[in-house]
Amino acid sequence: MRNAFLLSLVLAAAASTTARGEGAPQAQPAPAPKPAAPPATTQKPAPATPPATTAKPPAPAPAGAAPAAPAAAPPPVRRAPAPASARGGMAITVTDATGATIPGVRIAAEGPTQRGGETNGGGQANFPGLQGGVYRLRFDGDAVVSFEKEVTVRGGQVLAVDVMLNPAKKEAPPPPAPVAAPPPPVAAKTGPAGQPLQVNIPNVLEADFVGKNPRRESLLACSGNTRSSMLQVNQPTPERMYSDADVAYYVIGGEGTLKLNGKETKLALNDFVSIPRGGSHSFERRGGRTLVLLSVLGGEPCDAPK
Repeated sequence: MRNAFLLSLVLAAAASTTARGEGAPQAQPAPAPKPAAPPATTQKPAPATPPATTAKPPAPAPAGAAPAAPAAAPPPVRRAPAPASARGGMAITVTDATGATIPGVRIAAEGPTQRGGETNGGGQANFPGLQGGVYRLRFDGDAVVSFEKEVTVRGGQVLAVDVMLNPAKKEAPPPPAPVAAPPPPVAAKTGPAGQPLQVNIPNVLEADFVGKNPRRESLLACSGNTRSSMLQVNQPTPERMYSDADVAYYVIGGEGTLKLNGKETKLALNDFVSIPRGGSHSFERRGGRTLVLLSVLGGEPCDAPK
């Protein structure tokens, strides 16, 4: 009932406001309000819904109802596996005091990764793929003073290493050994000078004939390094060899055989034989007559033992 009365007042006020807004020339009294209609018993008008300001808390569950299931926990976040530690490297440049690069310098790196190398023609060397950490570098070379340096390599970075080396001190070469003076020339041995001599060979042969003896050698002349003699052969002679003298033979009687360096050659009257030093030779008679040879030996003192 109260609600119906309030609704009739609202409708009357609205009608009054509309009449004043039309602007009639003369004001007329407002009509008397109509009696309010009896309130409906079958349906009540729904009150206006106020604008929502904040979310209302959920209504409590009725007594005796089962509690609601808790909300499912979100799935765990899968983290990507940590990447392997990144490797680093070194870019090494070796120079001298003037700034000129030095090629051919040997470099040894000792640390988590062992490396070694040599600078190229531009004085540079690169060591890629090194594990991070502290490294000890050693520089060696024939033309430089050895040097060591400690550096730290970080993963994912290339470390620039600039090194200046001092030149090695060049030792003066030792003085050349004194040249030994050549030994004084050895004077050639020379036998005593002989006297001029002229002999008759048949007379010497008759006076000093071999007879039935195996052999006989008779001295004819001796002067300086020349020895002349007469050799008579009935039986083979031993091997003869003169290391410092040459010898020549001339057949003046009989026939025979010459064995020179193992090779045999027949000899006849008036044959001449020249045997250089170092030649091994011997003689043997051939036939019934004694082999008679005139021998001239030259090159060693004539008075040396034969």
